[in-house]
Amino acid sequence: MPNKDSAKKYMLITTKKKAVNDAWRTKMKNAERKLAKAVADKKKEDAAIAAASLQKLYDRAARRNVIHGNSAARKKSRAARAAKLA
Repeated sequence: MPNKDSAKKYMLITTKKKAVNDAWRTKMKNAERKLAKAVADKKKEDAAIAAASLQKLYDRAARRNVIHGNSAARKKSRAARAAKLA
């Protein structure tokens, strides 16, 4: 437990940020699962839609510093490749 007031405040801020970041990561994982299911079922239209929404989600997460920009670019590339294979 922090002793200083500033450390207590920082702990509160950190827990709030963690909750927001965890929510974003959950959204991304659900979208990834949706794309994987569409690819596994060989549904090209559904895979394209899922990949587009996933790429938008990655961009927004990178803009909010949930994930690094380069990580978002890499994941977007892999999502596009996976959608292409469906």
